[in-house]
Amino acid sequence: MSVRTLASMSAYRRLFAARTISNIGNGMAPVALAFGILHLPGGTPTDLSIVLAAQAIPLVIFLPIGGVIADRVGRPLMIGLCDMLLFAVIATIGLLFLTDNATIPILVGLQVLAGILNGLWYPAYPGLISDVVPEEHLQPANAYLSVGSNGGFIVGTAIGGVLVTLFGSGWAIVLDAFTFLVAGALVYSFRRLSRPHESGESPLRDLIDGWNSFISYRWIVAVVIAFSLIVMVMRGAEEVLGPVLANERYGGPAGWSAVLGALAVGLLVGALIASRLRIARPIAFGMLMCLMLPAWLLTLALAAPLPVIMAGAFAWGLAIEFFQVLWFTALQRNVPPESLSRVSSYDAFGSLMFGPVGLALAGPLLLFVPISEAFAVAALVAAAATLASLLVPSVWRLRASDGFDVPVAELT
Repeated sequence: MSVRTLASMSAYRRLFAARTISNIGNGMAPVALAFGILHLPGGTPTDLSIVLAAQAIPLVIFLPIGGVIADRVGRPLMIGLCDMLLFAVIATIGLLFLTDNATIPILVGLQVLAGILNGLWYPAYPGLISDVVPEEHLQPANAYLSVGSNGGFIVGTAIGGVLVTLFGSGWAIVLDAFTFLVAGALVYSFRRLSRPHESGESPLRDLIDGWNSFISYRWIVAVVIAFSLIVMVMRGAEEVLGPVLANERYGGPAGWSAVLGALAVGLLVGALIASRLRIARPIAFGMLMCLMLPAWLLTLALAAPLPVIMAGAFAWGLAIEFFQVLWFTALQRNVPPESLSRVSSYDAFGSLMFGPVGLALAGPLLLFVPISEAFAVAALVAAAATLASLLVPSVWRLRASDGFDVPVAELT
């Protein structure tokens, strides 16, 4: 094995550790922030919507910019710096809750900063994997990163539920901040392994070229349009409606933490299956599996017993993780490396662009309709978007290459 291959595997192990640690924090964050806001004096679902939308809007706006910068400066540098800056922002939010100084306007301002940093971070991630892993190992590499990430998320949801229940949201958010610091330092350590792709053109020209490359792949565009609606209802349901329902029927943070934990277990199992299974038509199969989301939302609409809600969350987690492994691998195999971050940025921009709408509308919507009807509408929208994407011929025509079927042992 060459020195270069050894360096790549070393970088992969550090990336694996970074994603696992970071997702321990990400598992704590949804429970901690949601119930921290709902438990503020006079806190309402509308306040929760406002704070979450304050992060989601700049995240979407900065995604295309992040793709251009990541290609120019190098993906590990971009990810490492953004993670370490996020440490400062999130730690400040945690300290505000710990000192009883958290207010909605201050939280909105800090969430805007977090959204900008996440928008710069996100496009660099898919390309980073192909920078440090040989092409023939991409699918299992994506899958095992998801295994580590989702294992961390499971641990994080458990810790978050306990910390929020016993000590309040502040400590959970501070601990979340430190996971970003550690993860950022790990990724920053292999910044020299990934070479920047300097096009010689202006940033505006790079944006235009990235857009032209993005729209040239019809299967990418079809799936991204579908996910713009799927993410809209998913974020509103998971981050606003779900915690409100849990507050009413399932014991508050402990109940919703159990649901998110079940979802994370589904993500973990989905990643393990995706590391081994060969799918002839990966994108079509992945989209079919996304019908698990409306099925889960219907269990929430019916306010089913908590074990049923958890089973639905598990099924949705398994489905979306399976899809994501296949999706990232398809992008990495079909999009040239020099434009991958820019194409990924438009992928993320389109997929996430209505997420702020879902977050902003979910809380106020409860002023006009019962929560059961809100979940039912979300299920209908998700089902329609998923089925519509399957009507596009290129979604069905995209086939897996032989590289999808890589023995697991070759990554170890």
